Amino acid sequence: MIEKVLNRKNLYKAYRQVVRNKGSAGVDGMKVTELLSFLESNRDRIAISILNHTYVPKPIKGVESSGAYHEHH
Repeated sequence: MIEKVLNRKNLYKAYRQVVRNKGSAGVDGMKVTELLSFLESNRDRIAISILNHTYVPKPIKGVESSGAYHEHH
């Protein structure tokens, strides 16, 4: 399944969807206008590291959660 996700065609399809939705910068601060060149330069390296189970994502920025679900009324 992961091979399908990492397929070049699917990655570029996802990229086009982000552009079409006018996606905002992610937690890494990368702008949509920078995404294509990053994808072209790093796709193979990242895909290989994911397939080899050596990819280590950067920690996300945000609010820590206790894991409890709180329903707001």
